Amino acid sequence: MSDFGEALFDLLPLHSTLHDTNNPGRKVIDNTVGEWFDRHSILDFYNNLFIDSATGGYLDLFGRDYGVPRKLDESDESYRQRIIQEKMDHLTPYYLETIYGLTLYVYVSSFDASDNDLTSDNVYINEVGYMAEASDEIKGILNKKFILDGGISWL
Repeated sequence: MSDFGEALFDLLPLHSTLHDTNNPGRKVIDNTVGEWFDRHSILDFYNNLFIDSATGGYLDLFGRDYGVPRKLDESDESYRQRIIQEKMDHLTPYYLETIYGLTLYVYVSSFDASDNDLTSDNVYINEVGYMAEASDEIKGILNKKFILDGGISWL
């Protein structure tokens, strides 16, 4: 008999057939759910229901639900903050620089670095879009996450 199962059965109405110790349904509940909860801390389980306190595999489940995979060797706290920041969905220069490490430059049509064309990294004077260099992985993430609509030209 599991402690959790007994506590669960005590909450049932008196006319419930699960009060009968010979009831097969009672045995199933007691030997599965009851035993599982007896072996696990209810407080740990409760804390893992919320992103601000989830850890390990439970935090990975939040990441999967939000479409934010964990980076190799990323700590729980760093991962939690990245999930929260990425799901805020505010596409700003600061966000792109902080989260994705992009250096943004003011867009210049027909820019060619080999010609030593000049541009500016002052993102606040920009009205036509940005230029940035990024890995294919970062470009793929941003193109799936946001509708960039030409707002960033990749170098």
